Amino acid sequence: MKENDKRILIFDIAKGISIILMTIGRYDFINMYPYLMQFQEVALFFRMPTFIFVSGYLFSERLNFKRFLYHKIDSLLKPLISFILSLTLLNIIFYAIVSDVATFNGVLGLIANLARYFYHGSFDGIYVSFWFILALFLGQVTLKGFLEIKGLNKPLNYRLLIAFFVVLFVLNSIKIKFYWTEYIPIFFTYLLIGYSFQKISKRFLNGTSFFYSKIMIVFPILFFISIFIMNQLNIKINFSLGGLEFNFHYLLVLSLLGVFTVLYLCRYIEKIPILNSFLVYCSKASFYILAFHIFIKDVYYVLFDLKTYNPVLHTLLFISNIILCCLIYRFLQRVPFVRIIFYPIKVIVLNKDEIRLLKSKYINRFIPKDIFLDIVVR
Repeated sequence: MKENDKRILIFDIAKGISIILMTIGRYDFINMYPYLMQFQEVALFFRMPTFIFVSGYLFSERLNFKRFLYHKIDSLLKPLISFILSLTLLNIIFYAIVSDVATFNGVLGLIANLARYFYHGSFDGIYVSFWFILALFLGQVTLKGFLEIKGLNKPLNYRLLIAFFVVLFVLNSIKIKFYWTEYIPIFFTYLLIGYSFQKISKRFLNGTSFFYSKIMIVFPILFFISIFIMNQLNIKINFSLGGLEFNFHYLLVLSLLGVFTVLYLCRYIEKIPILNSFLVYCSKASFYILAFHIFIKDVYYVLFDLKTYNPVLHTLLFISNIILCCLIYRFLQRVPFVRIIFYPIKVIVLNKDEIRLLKSKYINRFIPKDIFLDIVVR
């Protein structure tokens, strides 16, 4: 296997694991299983940090800030808005089916709530996991801004960097809860660490070969020893990026040990073809899993008794939930025109009618210039 193939595969596996661990915590039935609860407490240290760190490690500098922003809007914000609208429609349909008496006012209330969520800058009422997609967008744009500032001439870059970190400090201190801007310092931190480690590994650690070296065994050993010691000493280890329960000192170091532990395990998962392929596909469908798994879970709660201890049923429903989300990802990718609003344009093989639409003067101005619509005709 080529080095480049290894790099792509091992990180996709890690992101797939991260997404699955994020979704399982949404099920109430995990409270019935003490060992699963204990695992979840440990997994909090690495389930989100792994995804963010890997995104930072794979961060590309090839685009200028304007084009970078265009691409991130196309790949993150555009799908996010599509998820919001589609889930609002699904919730209306779900309400009409399960309600004893579905009223027009009830439907109108769901639509009115959508406008309220945009106004207040939070979509938790529609779907609690949307914060992660927008926070990742804000974190990546912030990292790109930092790199652009760093590349400016002296002493202007020093002055702007001081202002940059002052703003980050203020955001971290006052926690402005508007479109999840309070998460920018945390996401920027992990993205910057991932990006910095990419530079260090290329220069001193033989690139991605480091993740296949014997030294990687140190990370799981240190991670589990640290967890054990902290539990024995009754040291508080609350760690939740989503709940902003986070410490930028010893818990940051501990979470990074957890991230490298996951990457260490991924090199062995890579050798298991079925599991390998499943996790890689989960990585590709990651935002679709985040977007639709709670809706599917809510449907399950209507169809099945999830309050009774039944490990076989709970396991099957969770796995089927992930598979259904992946099928949605695959299905939408094949629906002409609809796929344009759910997927980055650069990953779609467009037909002639789609190209004609995107070339219209009202739409084409928003298409990044390096996306060549004439070449991708099917």
